[in-house]
Amino acid sequence: MPLCQICKQREATVYFTQIVNGQKTDLFVCRQCAGADGIKIDLNSLITGLLALKNEEESEVPEQAQCDRCGMTVEEFNNTGRMGCSKCYEVFYEPMQGLLTRIQGNTRHHGKVPKRFETQHSVEAEIEKLKQELQECIRAEAYERAAQIRDMIRKLDSERGA
Repeated sequence: MPLCQICKQREATVYFTQIVNGQKTDLFVCRQCAGADGIKIDLNSLITGLLALKNEEESEVPEQAQCDRCGMTVEEFNNTGRMGCSKCYEVFYEPMQGLLTRIQGNTRHHGKVPKRFETQHSVEAEIEKLKQELQECIRAEAYERAAQIRDMIRKLDSERGA
């Protein structure tokens, strides 16, 4: 039997399959890490266990990188998945971005918008899209189209303000 992929100390007795962003990950864990009543894996342990599986050899920051404020090392960050202080967010920026990308698929939140803000959010998104299109029209010297887009932006702005 293989060793637990989270604690790497005990024999793995639980097989756990997780699908994140369409990517299947198999995890073999011991009874203690899985919990007696089913899978109750600590999120930090799961994250660091999965990352150790996929990218043991890949590291964006040298292993000797260390926070000069609290003394946390890259190895400690990778083992715990936690930051030691606010300065760690700067020191471990690259590993943290890689971690979030592997777990979430992206580093930007694209979640749901509360119902009461849905209309306002969609109008703001439309205005932002039109502004980008306006800049493209100006670059391409398509001034007639740019004027139409400008008018649409003004109309949406007036509706938003009302």
